Amino acid sequence: MVLYGYTVGDADINPNQGGEQFAVYRFPISSPNSTPQKVGEINAANIPNADLEGLGTNIATGRASAINEARASGSTTAGSVIRVNNLDQPFAPASASPTPTPSDLRRFGFDSGADFGREFSATGQPTSTTVLYNISGNNSSSNAGSSLYKVTTANPGAISLVDGFGAPTTAAQRQGTQATNPGKFADGLAIDNLNPGRTRALASDFSTADGDGAQLYKVDLLTGQLSAPIALRTPSGQALNVNADSGLAFTNSGSQRLLALLETGAVYEITGYQDELAASGLGSATRVNGDGFATATLLGTVPLPSAASGAIDYEGFTIVNE
Repeated sequence: MVLYGYTVGDADINPNQGGEQFAVYRFPISSPNSTPQKVGEINAANIPNADLEGLGTNIATGRASAINEARASGSTTAGSVIRVNNLDQPFAPASASPTPTPSDLRRFGFDSGADFGREFSATGQPTSTTVLYNISGNNSSSNAGSSLYKVTTANPGAISLVDGFGAPTTAAQRQGTQATNPGKFADGLAIDNLNPGRTRALASDFSTADGDGAQLYKVDLLTGQLSAPIALRTPSGQALNVNADSGLAFTNSGSQRLLALLETGAVYEITGYQDELAASGLGSATRVNGDGFATATLLGTVPLPSAASGAIDYEGFTIVNE
């Protein structure tokens, strides 16, 4: 078995053809500097705002799926939420449009990350049902924030806001104009499915556009709450300063690792997060068994087409064991 990272470009690779085609690439986790393999092309002609930033691997099927960024940058209205299934090998993409619940629900923000995990009931205990969780955020320093959503795996399924902490959900939150986690931007999501639990998940923020540094957040999958920030440092102990959108994924097999893919193709391994996942509490900046820091080490840069120039960004990231 080999671990492969998957990502999707955010630009039409065949501009002279009708519609839009977005390329899907994979690369071996053991050698991120190697030339990536193009797995296939997603026909995005019927996907509004076809920026497929949220990637996750289904723990029930082992197949990779992507979810689009439903609100275009600068937009005040929501587009359709589209889930694209089976974009790994064998490449057989099929799309579905989950129904929003309630009907006025739309995702806050313009950047997103995703991962599959167990569904959590009102009592906080996971069921055998698998859902696709989506973190959606806005990194504007004047209006930064994130909200957590979950999408059922049925076809077409349903998308709903996860908001079980603090004040009751407001109309503005349901409509996507107010974040349930104000001031906390995140655009990558990884769920620990080797050790499942309602707070065994992390969200990533490698951007500085929201006025802070590179960070992780612990995520409560039952309530949708993000923890106080976990600052990312370089191996020498300096603050990590890369300013890029990101995807986040656990290997979720064998010796577990936490990896991030930046839109430039840079791959980082994150260590020191274990104490943070075990730390108690989400709302406090002081954690028991956690110091509020983790280390990000650059493993290499995947030479993805047009990534170095920034003409194509690669923000989604998941890992598949093949």
